[in-house]
Amino acid sequence: MTPDTYRKTVNVVAVISSAAFAGGGLLILVSYGIRWLGTDPLICRAGFWDEFLNFALTIIPLNLITLVGLVLSVRLDWQNRPVRRLWMWAVWLYVANTLFTLGYFIPQNILLIWDIYTASEASSVRATWLGLHVVRVAIALAVPVLALLAILKHSERTPT
Repeated sequence: MTPDTYRKTVNVVAVISSAAFAGGGLLILVSYGIRWLGTDPLICRAGFWDEFLNFALTIIPLNLITLVGLVLSVRLDWQNRPVRRLWMWAVWLYVANTLFTLGYFIPQNILLIWDIYTASEASSVRATWLGLHVVRVAIALAVPVLALLAILKHSERTPT
């Protein structure tokens, strides 16, 4: 594989996987999330685990592939400071989103599945969860945008 083919492959992996991850978050927001808000807490709890597990089996690999694509892309542009800066913004947003997910969303999902909350509390938690999920989707959408900007910045030719 030529260096140019490798670069294109790694960059495409970073962009497509991060965009697919963001799209998955958007799907949760506009489908599952909105439906969960209006669903009776007992019904929501009964179907939540299956939906969560099915989605996790899709989204977790995309998340990990995104990490690989971002890290390899940063490595390729490490010596080019303006491009590296864009890649690092994408990496740090990826890390922030992952920490946000691990620190808030996964624990809340588990507590909702375990039925820790009263019906009223569960409704409030689901509303907060969905509101914060908007932030998570916005962060996720920024990652492929920054990756594309880094690719475009790298492809700029300096005048001779």
